[in-house]
Amino acid sequence: MKNTAWQRCLAVCLLCVAAYPTSVVGAAEKPADASDYQERVQVGFNGVYRTGSWTPLVVLLPAPAATADPSAAAEVLHVWVEDPDGQYLRSPPVAAIAAPDGTRAAHFCVRFGRPTARVMVEHAAAEVRLSNHAKAASEPVSRAGLRTHSLAQPIDSTQTVLLVLGDLPSAERAVRLLSDDTYARPRVVSITSNARALEVPSLWGCSPRDFDGVDAMVVCGQSAAVLDAAVIASIDGWVQRGGQLVFAAGASALPIQQSGSSLSRWLPGKIERMLPLWRLAAIEAYARASRPLEKNALAGFEVPVLENASAISGTVEAFAGKSSVDLPLVVRRAYGFGTLTWIGIDIDHGAFRSWPGTDTLLCELLGGRSNTNLAGRAGEHRSALDLAGQLRTAIDHFPSVQAVPFEIIAGLAVLYIVCLYPLDWWLVSRGARRPWLAWLSLPLLVCITSGLAWSTALRWKGAAWQSSSAGVMDVDVASRLARGVSYAGVWSPVNAVMNVSAHPTAAAPLSGSVDTVVSWYGAAGRGIGGTDAVLPHPSLAAADYTYSSSLHTLAGIAIAASSSRLFEAEWFATVADTPVESHLSCNAQGTLSGSLTSRLPFPLEQCLLVHAGWMYDVGPLDPGSRYEPTNGRGPRSLAGALTRRLANKDRDVAVRWEASSCDTDRILEIAGFYAAAGGSAYTTLTAGRLGRIDLSPLLEMNRVVLVGRGPIGTAWVTESDEKTDFAAAMRLPATGGSAAVLPAVLPTRAPTTVWRIVIPLDKQSATVSTE
Repeated sequence: MKNTAWQRCLAVCLLCVAAYPTSVVGAAEKPADASDYQERVQVGFNGVYRTGSWTPLVVLLPAPAATADPSAAAEVLHVWVEDPDGQYLRSPPVAAIAAPDGTRAAHFCVRFGRPTARVMVEHAAAEVRLSNHAKAASEPVSRAGLRTHSLAQPIDSTQTVLLVLGDLPSAERAVRLLSDDTYARPRVVSITSNARALEVPSLWGCSPRDFDGVDAMVVCGQSAAVLDAAVIASIDGWVQRGGQLVFAAGASALPIQQSGSSLSRWLPGKIERMLPLWRLAAIEAYARASRPLEKNALAGFEVPVLENASAISGTVEAFAGKSSVDLPLVVRRAYGFGTLTWIGIDIDHGAFRSWPGTDTLLCELLGGRSNTNLAGRAGEHRSALDLAGQLRTAIDHFPSVQAVPFEIIAGLAVLYIVCLYPLDWWLVSRGARRPWLAWLSLPLLVCITSGLAWSTALRWKGAAWQSSSAGVMDVDVASRLARGVSYAGVWSPVNAVMNVSAHPTAAAPLSGSVDTVVSWYGAAGRGIGGTDAVLPHPSLAAADYTYSSSLHTLAGIAIAASSSRLFEAEWFATVADTPVESHLSCNAQGTLSGSLTSRLPFPLEQCLLVHAGWMYDVGPLDPGSRYEPTNGRGPRSLAGALTRRLANKDRDVAVRWEASSCDTDRILEIAGFYAAAGGSAYTTLTAGRLGRIDLSPLLEMNRVVLVGRGPIGTAWVTESDEKTDFAAAMRLPATGGSAAVLPAVLPTRAPTTVWRIVIPLDKQSATVSTE
């Protein structure tokens, strides 16, 4: 009995000791005025968001008291999220806007680099205790207050997302048809008209970048009627920037057109009237349904009739009648750099909700099993390398920076050991017989060996700043939308703190504002340095940094000696003039005819003209020069040219894809037409984030792509951050001046970049598919 009491006392003491640090940490993280101040954080769509992608985040603040300072309603906020290295990145300032219910909200667009599900909110006027991460930031930040919020766990960066705006139960069943051998399928996020998230997805300042984490979207016409105008504009911009949208509007199409909403731009043409439809044989055949729809279910069923169906700029994939111009039911067309599919049936109402054929119908509307953006990434291994990861490895390769050979490292190690024993031992004990010499010989030996190691590293890695970059420049002639995507890497020979920004060059004159964003370039998956890794990637410069007043400049980036930093940039703008004058059309044989004239102020080299599954060799295209496809030697296979097929006796053999290649031009060439090259069947890699620049879907939608080498479209600008010292940011002793000067403009490996111009064919040449 006595021993039992003693054991109980010991257990209680151990429990108290173990609980003490936890209670102290919890008290330190708790805000000082938590009882008086309440705020909420909403992230993603219905709480679903993905690491590695831009994500909408809204901070909801309570309504200010009647006696409060009027300036409190215009409070400025920042948010802090982690990058793949575990460093916190501070967002640009955002002012809280008053909502109709009296609350205040601040909308942010952030990018989570780790699955920690944690965000810190900074209040410019708040007086709260700082966390340990805030103390590591610069002095202007350390005077602000931070509150830590725990969020829902994000999904993996390798998982695809299908966003459904409307009540569509068949979406969950349809994605099962996209599952591969690993039974992985896209994540469906449904937002119904009864959910508050659909009434307030505007998030008080929605932007097209908020939908970066969405791979495909289905919008039902009935639910779209309650969408805010800002949300519609953001979705419209997301599609033009490369998104995939399915718009189901049958009976709801005519009210949408009469309301004058911007949703009418998603319709393939002007609606003349509504027509009763008693047979759905065309839809049943298009969906490959296992059983037909019940006839009595079509009572009172109406579909829209277009006023001029022959003027449709797209591909009619399903229609009722004898020809495609009689009654189009499914139209797929190019919309900027993205695709827009319209179906003239409200598949979220009536008998279509319970019809099994709706599952296969929705699967076909999303592109079927051949859709590499959905079916391809769904089965991606969480730790496998993708095409974007291969490009990241290539960007991180610098020509003048090489690893020291193992033979030299081993030789220096053996030399150091030999000098310690027996050389130093013989010199002290056997030779001079003076033990006190060890106080001189050992430091001298260490200095000599360190000097040899330093000189060896300097010989192989150099003492100058190194950089590498690659990117593409896209222009859509129909909408005059320009897109620049660029990736850059910086290697530093010294400890430094720098600022990085990117902007479009003056190669093509732009009009209006430019939407630019610069961010870190991370790998997807759970591998080392991946955005889904449990532990952060060990960094030699673990210091927080920040954005400037906008997302186009990163400031206060600490970079350690003999290390590198990788960045990515993307910008959108409108070109002032049409880059080309096209009179191209597609004849009955499926080949191109007509002419193409360049209006660019600079020449394009190594030009190619791509359409459907064919490629035409154009050669150099000078300003004002003209090209006619009929005057050349004719088209050749696009897939054969991309895969470098070679004739071997009686068959063609494709050159095997090298996953270890560091040729950035070759990687971007395949990524630009990933599906046309065969996708993962050829590269054995999924596209990853490079799937955004794949123009393969446009080749089948009356679009021609002119590809050539032109001037650099995106310029990277770097500067030393003189306000922040590296030693101060890292909490290290002060060091001497830099041995190398940071270049103002990062040079590129090649003086040119890849230009791709999307050209619409003449409307009279529009091809249609019959069912």
